Amino acid sequence: KMSVNRYNYGMTFLDLLAEKKTTVYSLSVDSGVPKTTLTDIASGKADILECSGKTLLAIPKSLHISIEELLSLEREEAKTLLPGFLLDSISEYRKAIRKGSTLIDCYSDQLNSSINVAEVEHLISKEQANRLRARYF
Repeated sequence: KMSVNRYNYGMTFLDLLAEKKTTVYSLSVDSGVPKTTLTDIASGKADILECSGKTLLAIPKSLHISIEELLSLEREEAKTLLPGFLLDSISEYRKAIRKGSTLIDCYSDQLNSSINVAEVEHLISKEQANRLRARYF
């Protein structure tokens, strides 16, 4: 299971939201940061380092983390760089974490299998596979 203490292992903004059992919409309501801004950060379209000071203060306050922890998050992989089935496995894994699913091991195994298949089929590089494994396991 992921832990917010694993920032140095490449946790992304969406991973953090899953760990905190919240969504972009809920964070927007709680923090006052526009949903579009949070969506851009979550998708990797916007770099957290380029956000306003107000945003950099509001997000950590709402998530009960430090600014340093927020700034240490990795950008999300571009959706075009990963095959659809792998994106689906990542999404399902995050949902399971957010919901506190008792089947988290099943979702973890599915994600690991998807990473392995994508690597063996040369749909992602060995480096990408290793980065994803370090992020989630």
